[in-house]
Parts: sequence; C-alpha cells; structure tokens
Amino acid sequence: MRAGTIRTPACGADMRHRNDEDFVRVNNLSGDTREPDLLELLCPFVNVSRVYVAIDQKTGMSRGFGFVNFMRREDGERVIAKLNGYGYDNLILSVEWAAPMLSQ
Repeated sequence: MRAGTIRTPACGADMRHRNDEDFVRVNNLSGDTREPDLLELLCPFVNVSRVYVAIDQKTGMSRGFGFVNFMRREDGERVIAKLNGYGYDNLILSVEWAAPMLSQ
C-alpha cells in the first residue's frame, strides 16, 4: 500500500474483498486537498475501500488528482454519475474510471 493511503472502516472497508480494477480517478483537485477531504466528499454516496491523493514531495501540495477504490463496481458508477462535473473547492471535478495498471 502506498504511503498516505487511508483505509476507511467508517465507510465500510473490508480489504479482503476488494477489487483492484474498481478504481476511480478524481481529477482537478485543489492543491490543499488531502485524503480526509476526498473521503468526506465521497462517504455520503458510497462505501469507500481506499482513498489516495497524490502529493508533490517537494511542495507538500496535492498534485491535483487522486484515486478511490470501492467494494462494488456499482459504487464507482454512482460516484462518477454524481461527482463528474461537480464543483468542489472552487474547481470542477473530473471523475472517471482509472486506467488499469499494467504489470511489468
């Protein structure tokens, strides 16, 4: 697991049954967005397994995107439908399925 990734028992995290293909990418996050902020935005809609916001190591600011993993694919579809184009922290979010990771 990446450093800084939050597991969220309060929102229904049972990591034994996660599906690594059910990741949603959230783009256009502000520089001060952190994992708890993204989690707070998502929890009213769905149960989240894992949240990760990319942070620039030099500046400590968000790099403008993050990833969210869900217990069920339907939860990801619901988040995409509700939050794609949603105004958050004075920016318009772009929410889509993350490209699958290529094994090396």
